[in-house]
Amino acid sequence: MNNVIKITAYTMRDQLRHKSFYVLLGLSILFILMIRGCYDGGYTVNGEMVNNATVAWHVSKIVFHLIAAGMFLMVSMLSMKIFSRDHEDGSVVLFLSRSVSRWQYVLGRVTGTWVLCLVFMFILHLTIFLTVWAKTGAFISGYLSASLICSINLLFVIACVCFLSLYLPDFISALFTMGILFVGFISDGGYQILNSDIVRSAVSSTINADPALWRVLYPKVFMVQSYADTILGKSEFHNMGPLHPLLNLFFYILLIMTLLLVCFNKKEI
Repeated sequence: MNNVIKITAYTMRDQLRHKSFYVLLGLSILFILMIRGCYDGGYTVNGEMVNNATVAWHVSKIVFHLIAAGMFLMVSMLSMKIFSRDHEDGSVVLFLSRSVSRWQYVLGRVTGTWVLCLVFMFILHLTIFLTVWAKTGAFISGYLSASLICSINLLFVIACVCFLSLYLPDFISALFTMGILFVGFISDGGYQILNSDIVRSAVSSTINADPALWRVLYPKVFMVQSYADTILGKSEFHNMGPLHPLLNLFFYILLIMTLLLVCFNKKEI
């Protein structure tokens, strides 16, 4: 286990050597700070004044999901070259020539990438959290907890891209993973919309509330995102099927990581 921790730390340190990482983080924080003007003053909706705290909550909720969505792209770009880059520069041979097992190498690389991306996303969400506090004096309950829950989605994307990159070109593996996410967002997002109170009250007689089996079993990335949204408050969570989305995604992560370890163990270096 000590080797896994060392490789995890090395992976994070290796990524932090790139100046582009700090540039991207700085630009992201700058973008968040640029929208702080949305928290100033009041807004009129349907002839009624909306106070700063309500406006801040809605803006922060939108930015929360924009950050999480942007992290999917960043994680895919980082993950797709983990093994190919190590193979090209000889790092994988250097690791495995020492007292490092293949499973330790894989877990260390995946964990290091995940922790780095988790911290990146958490910093951006923390920036929003502190900006709202500074502007309105109010705390958004559950904001940082929801950020940690969304990090499970990042781990799923990393595992999926890494596994596919063993058999597909780097960019195709990332693109294929984005396709998996897109199908899930359409399926689960549609389910959430159809089960909203507004839609049910309008067309309740025409909606079939029972989704197909494949939709129930499909990786619940969107549902985890939606569950994190409910932690922020003021929204209702409609689960699809009897299994909680976190358990669903944990199962897929465990399955994909097992396949990744087995396939990498058989792969020629």
